[in-house]
Amino acid sequence: MRRYTSALMVAMLAAGTSVAQQPINDFAMQMVPAVVFDATNMPVGTGAVSLADLESMALSNNPTLRQAQAQVDAARGAALQAGLSPNPHAGYVAEQIGVNGTAGELHGGFISQEFVRGDKLGLSRQKYCQRAQIAETNLSAQQQRILNDVAMRFFQALAAQRLIELHQQTVDTAKDNVLTHEEMLNMGQLGEAEVLQARVELRRETVTLQQANNDRDQALRELMSFVGLPSAQPATLVGTLETEQTPIDWEVALSQLLASSPQVVAAQQKIRHDEIVIRREQAEPIPNLTLGVTTGYNAETQQAVAGFSAGLPIPVFNRNQGTVRQARADLSRSHAELERLQLELRNALSKQYRDYISAWQHVQEYEQTMLPMSRKAVAILEQSYKDRRAPWTSVLAAKRNLLNLESEQIDNLLAFQLADISIRGNLLMGGLTEPDAPMAGGHIDANNQPR
Repeated sequence: MRRYTSALMVAMLAAGTSVAQQPINDFAMQMVPAVVFDATNMPVGTGAVSLADLESMALSNNPTLRQAQAQVDAARGAALQAGLSPNPHAGYVAEQIGVNGTAGELHGGFISQEFVRGDKLGLSRQKYCQRAQIAETNLSAQQQRILNDVAMRFFQALAAQRLIELHQQTVDTAKDNVLTHEEMLNMGQLGEAEVLQARVELRRETVTLQQANNDRDQALRELMSFVGLPSAQPATLVGTLETEQTPIDWEVALSQLLASSPQVVAAQQKIRHDEIVIRREQAEPIPNLTLGVTTGYNAETQQAVAGFSAGLPIPVFNRNQGTVRQARADLSRSHAELERLQLELRNALSKQYRDYISAWQHVQEYEQTMLPMSRKAVAILEQSYKDRRAPWTSVLAAKRNLLNLESEQIDNLLAFQLADISIRGNLLMGGLTEPDAPMAGGHIDANNQPR
């Protein structure tokens, strides 16, 4: 059974210690290591390549992961910046310069400091730490998308590889059929029309084989694009379309999807983010205190002097009431978005589960009934031909029917594998699509000092 490492990462994100509760300096140092590809470990083109090999290379080379990682780093940078205290102000002051030709009455320096009140810095840091968590969840989701896409293209290429082998057998059988018809024509047992029809059938199977080769090449090109190595040419793919897994129950599949989907986790994290934003914007009217000290020399009195100042804004007209209202509306929207997303996922899973169960039923019917019956028919006709009780054309017809069933079974197995990957992989696709951003910035984020 394939292991989806990103699903574990999502669980850790959901259950782990909140980033918003960590000290700023510790938080700034906790950077996810950048993914780096080591070309020396690439097995592509050097031998047999497994799905695990390709998944490992994809997690190292797919550029969308670097994009998602950059979003995590950016969000953490914003969290660090939002938690910083204002810088002090320092300067020089001179008064009455040039009066009676003097250099001025007062010369000195001043320093002032703004003290942020109401835990506004802490709340700002929590807000952006929460955004960093959303970015990390998006990174996990992108990993899942890549793994899903790679697995799907792997099985598509593997199926195409299997079909080439099968279509080659079909071509060989069609060649035998042509030779048989030509011999029967020479013996006067068939007409020219039947021979021509057999030759047409051979050409048709040859064209089908060519198409199978083209499909294999295309599947391999797509596979290597998702791996992040579009110019590489893989060697033989090692794996099997057959599976020992039993179908997931609908209720189990739905429960797992709603519990582990990174999309759901991110939506829940967005709700927490919006709750923090409300608290932060409610704290904004709390006045910040500014204290200042001035020291200097009074040239008129020839004495050193000092001064002190204190001030704070009075929130009479602007109490940030509009932004608080906006923040509450954003929270309401986030709750609705979570509900909408859960319904959307349920609907998407319902459609995928239908294909999943249908493919499984087809696989079982072919494997347990249709293929054994067809193989038995071929064996009976071959024995009848040896006993001179059945013509060779009947044997060839039975073989063609068996090959057609085997081809259909490959399609059934592929359909089951693709649906299984989608369901176990939280319905995530788009390994080459730009990853989701934590959220779009609004007017609140337009300040040099984010809040």
